Amino acid sequence: MKKIILILLAIIFTTSAYAHSTKDVANYDSKKECRKTKSLLNFISKHKLYKDKGGELIKFKSYTGFDQRTVIIGGHKKNPIEITGYMQLPKGTSKVPIVIWTHSSGGPGDYIWDDFVYHGTQNLLKAGIGVMYIDNFCPRGARSTWRDQSKVPLINGAIDALMALKVLQSHPRSNGKFGTTGHSRGGTNSFFVSDVKLTSKFLDGTKGFDAILPEAAECRMAGFFAEPELTSNTTLLVVHGGADDYTLAKFCKEHAERIKAPPGKVKIDIKEGWYHLWAAGKKPWREKRAMTLHDCPDFYVDNDGRFTNPTWVEWMVNKHKKYASEDAFYEAAQENPSKAWKTGFKIMKKEKCISKGVTIGGDNMDVYMPQFINFFKENLL
Repeated sequence: MKKIILILLAIIFTTSAYAHSTKDVANYDSKKECRKTKSLLNFISKHKLYKDKGGELIKFKSYTGFDQRTVIIGGHKKNPIEITGYMQLPKGTSKVPIVIWTHSSGGPGDYIWDDFVYHGTQNLLKAGIGVMYIDNFCPRGARSTWRDQSKVPLINGAIDALMALKVLQSHPRSNGKFGTTGHSRGGTNSFFVSDVKLTSKFLDGTKGFDAILPEAAECRMAGFFAEPELTSNTTLLVVHGGADDYTLAKFCKEHAERIKAPPGKVKIDIKEGWYHLWAAGKKPWREKRAMTLHDCPDFYVDNDGRFTNPTWVEWMVNKHKKYASEDAFYEAAQENPSKAWKTGFKIMKKEKCISKGVTIGGDNMDVYMPQFINFFKENLL
């Protein structure tokens, strides 16, 4: 009987281990708490789940860019912006590695309602690894982008992560080792910062993050380099759901396989039957409002950051006559990246290649969490 009771308790503990509890999350007015002048991380830092954990709000300088081309030619520097991060460190005074977490197109609200983010953070802290959240949206005038991806250009989460890394390198409790992760847009950010051609514009030399774990990234339409090259100190683990119809696993697998890297430094794990947002804690459901671009021309860039698919130049310059030339477009993208990004989406709408409707969700947190935590422990500790 005693053995049976222990087994039952173990089952109960296992199934509720990650119940953070949406009931514990206070309702908040996103319009009030997420503005250009106020990051949602200010609210989160005061929430009962976080306020007693010794967190630190850190404001740092960043930039708004259009794509990797604008970064290569320095155009992002024309659009400085102040970004807010919220860092939590393990108790004590010892130096520790830090994982920078960037949010999905759901926005910085991910950090408070998403059970996986919450428990992932707590487990990293218990392992002796610090965590920093970054708000990529509020200061850029957006609360979320999942219904309309034209609100914030994709590259900016990566720019923010690299600028945060620069700041944290000199933090008194940093031991100089860093990781980064995120789901969907956050995963796309993680892929961006794995390429030395981008990171070298922000960091000295060929080194970047030590451990990078992109989840469910958008790899076909993000504007990745067609000839990617891994930062020299990095181990990259790409995780994607095989059933994901929001961001397609096929293209991330192909992109990861293209990355120039030493043997064993890039690993790919496609989870068969898993959908986007696979650790949502409930059965998959249909989200009719989520925007997808699967029917649009692919968007990759060469080593100079220029479109490799000529359709984009044909549409922008010749067919829709938004710009006099490709160079005129890149000039406009430097001056006003957000406007140029929205213009691109207007063209895609006219071309009728934008769709809506995906399946998301899953109850795979217990299965995935050990892999997630062990990856950072093995590569940062």
